[in-house]
Amino acid sequence: MTTFAAISSTLDAKAPDPTKHVNYTLGMVLGVDDFNQEFAYLAGRDRWLARDAIGYGTLNGLNVSITKTTKGPQLVVGSGAALTPRGQLVCVKPAQCAYLNDWLTANKPQVTPLLGSPLAGTISLYLTLCYRDCPVDLVPIPGEPCRSEDELTAPSRLADDFLLDLRTAPPDQAEEDLLREFVAWLRMLPFGGGGPYATIAELEDALRNAAQPVLTSPPSSPLPSPPSGPIHFVFGSPVIALNLDPALAADYFRAAFGIWIEEIRPKVHAACAGSCGCCSGSKEEEPKTDECLLLARVDVPVVSSAGNWVADDTQDVVIDESRRPLLVHLRLLQELITTAGSGGVAAGLGGGVAVVAAGIVGASGPRPPVFNNLAAEKIDKDTIRLTFTGYVAPPTSPPLQYIVKCTPLADAGVQTPMAVIDGFDPQGVVMRIVRGTGAALTGNQIDSIMLSVEISRIG
Repeated sequence: MTTFAAISSTLDAKAPDPTKHVNYTLGMVLGVDDFNQEFAYLAGRDRWLARDAIGYGTLNGLNVSITKTTKGPQLVVGSGAALTPRGQLVCVKPAQCAYLNDWLTANKPQVTPLLGSPLAGTISLYLTLCYRDCPVDLVPIPGEPCRSEDELTAPSRLADDFLLDLRTAPPDQAEEDLLREFVAWLRMLPFGGGGPYATIAELEDALRNAAQPVLTSPPSSPLPSPPSGPIHFVFGSPVIALNLDPALAADYFRAAFGIWIEEIRPKVHAACAGSCGCCSGSKEEEPKTDECLLLARVDVPVVSSAGNWVADDTQDVVIDESRRPLLVHLRLLQELITTAGSGGVAAGLGGGVAVVAAGIVGASGPRPPVFNNLAAEKIDKDTIRLTFTGYVAPPTSPPLQYIVKCTPLADAGVQTPMAVIDGFDPQGVVMRIVRGTGAALTGNQIDSIMLSVEISRIG
């Protein structure tokens, strides 16, 4: 396609209630409304289950890229699948493309206010993906004589379809923004320190106090942009002042998840679709859900040309996917958890502090058991290299670094040996062994030295 144009759809005068299904009794004649009602119930429960229990986001593919062509920059969306904020599965196939200059020409009245008086600048467009269906498979239908040709048939099926669109404002994803802040808040919880430790109730109060209404100028946040919902997590002294008992970590997290589920999430996510069933109608204002999924923000540098806005071919179009919701499938999470070792999920995610290797090793071999295939390799008369599965040489600056605890055993056969970190190479941690007097080892003395090692990773 040449541009992501919005396509309007015709809605029924009264949509079926997804909380009701047909109660068929003998002799009841089922009509169109009954079949539509039953479909709405079954489809509605599928969406409800997917949205409330799983979430929403990109599931597979849907890569966004820019291709330079003679007609200007072309925005390309690869094939893929997603679950929308309404819990609807969307499949994009084959890949889709749009020429940005065509969009700029067709939407000139929307572009001009974004730029103001300058004749050039950069505008931010938001690429969104929505679900829609389209009527197909015409069949003859009965009716009155003297009908027009388009009244002789009607579509017998509704096919799943999609709608890609460029907007000048991002879709409302209040729950996604708040969820990211909630996880960031949890990552800041300080464990250990020797006490006194905070109680479960104190943690719950701190979490409630951190979730504050959004102000006109919201407090600083680790997110790249302010949230779109009615509340926002305030980061600062409430969480930093806590000191949590590592032995009660499971209880702390269970309490935090309970507050999220029972008190915080309902502020940004509607409880369920449809009416209130047999109870009286509820007048409480429900959070509204945007139907479309954000794929990327597209920053387009534009210039005026012959009365129209066109993409500036001297600058690059920038694609920012930092706010795109991603939905990781269960099998990946299972593999991450089951292979993370004693460091837990934090080790797999690259966050926090996690033990990545431990055991007693030496140049002559390990003394089982060892964790994560820790081994020592002799590379010089007084130098060994510690290796383990998953080692990555740390960069010259954070976020990744290793903390190495290494103590020579007393039966080393060398008077008061000491181990010092001599650096990190692409294969492992380089350790130099010296005598307590500072004298270097001689001969094959290093072969008899066994080291008690524990390596932790930060970041």
